Amino acid sequence: MNIRFFVDFDGTICLDDLGDKIFIELGKFEPHHSQLVNKEISIKEYWKRLCNTLDGESSLNDIKSIASKSEIDYYFKDFHKWVLENNFEIFIVSDGFSIYIDEVLKKYNLETITRYCNEMRVFEGKIYPYFPEAQETCNCLSASCKRNIVLNNSNDDDIIVYIGDGYSDFCPAEHSDIVFAKKNLAAYCNQEKIPHYPFKNFFEIKSIMIDTLKKRKIKKRNIASINRKNAFERE
Repeated sequence: MNIRFFVDFDGTICLDDLGDKIFIELGKFEPHHSQLVNKEISIKEYWKRLCNTLDGESSLNDIKSIASKSEIDYYFKDFHKWVLENNFEIFIVSDGFSIYIDEVLKKYNLETITRYCNEMRVFEGKIYPYFPEAQETCNCLSASCKRNIVLNNSNDDDIIVYIGDGYSDFCPAEHSDIVFAKKNLAAYCNQEKIPHYPFKNFFEIKSIMIDTLKKRKIKKRNIASINRKNAFERE
């Protein structure tokens, strides 16, 4: 059985939501965040407006500095080690930006983890967001299409485990067999009746997975398989 873990970064692996923290400290977070939550602007427009509030290229070093001081979940490295020891696979899926994600992964010697995210690019002294994983058919609250990242990095026989906490995790959770959720994602799962495990840290996730594997209770979620099939057909 091949198990693939897809893990959100901000607020999940990283204790801080760096995507918010950076713009709160260096740019102008509001009213743009409220406009996004109220569905007045799209996620791509949101990131464009936030990047426009940064002080040009000089902000890049400040972003790296903030990231270098951030901490990850205390148990994540042990969880990652367990995943590799069992020949499972793990991917980071984020609607954040590589400039700070890579800085944090480097700090904890986790650069080998495959990550999918947005990027910041500089043109004529200004910072612009770039969305290499965007999909025109995707209308969820993530400029980096997490659903398609999951689909493109898994096979029909794989068990897909999704771990997240926020708005950008809603869509991929609907397409996953096992979901670990907290904060906004947990609330969404409760609302949409998506089976999930609430969690506080990666020690709990590892413990639940070990117990589930031991009891041979790992199985596909039928509605998630249907959702994946339908998504493939639409694409």
